[in-house]
Amino acid sequence: QKAMSSYEKAIQINPNYGDAYYNLGIILNELGENQKAINSYEKAIQINPNYANAYYNLGNILKELGEYQKAMSSYEKAIQINPNHIDAHNNLGIILKELGEYQKSINCYENAIQINPNHIDAHNNLGIIFKELGEYQKSIKCYENVIQINPNYANAYYNLGIILKELGEYQKAMSS
Repeated sequence: QKAMSSYEKAIQINPNYGDAYYNLGIILNELGENQKAINSYEKAIQINPNYANAYYNLGNILKELGEYQKAMSSYEKAIQINPNHIDAHNNLGIILKELGEYQKSINCYENAIQINPNHIDAHNNLGIIFKELGEYQKSIKCYENVIQINPNYANAYYNLGIILKELGEYQKAMSS
């Protein structure tokens, strides 16, 4: 609450303080004030049209609200401004997968992995898509990559176990 008051005071003093609107948006989002957070991010973007993280956070809220087209536009704008915005690539991939655009989704995850080969979520999400497409060996490789990067990432073991079970490799599935 004090942080929110501080940002509001900063905005009152300087109405063109984009970072204050951005940080206010973060707090409002955490408080579940989605529309107010959207307004704050949009104001930050209005002040600074090249504010990649504001577009990214705006995309996250829109994704949560199921407004996929608007969220995709926000993520795409974040990537246009900052082509190395790993999480924007990853989250754009999530939406594209939801919309059945598997190849575009795969491209997003692969872009994220190219930027950061240790991006666990991108590897995991790529594994999920390959599984859904029936490309089990590629999926297994993705989950093995996740486990190599972070041996304590439970979802990778779980997802790997599902595939191995489906393939009838029960002993391997049990050891996963």
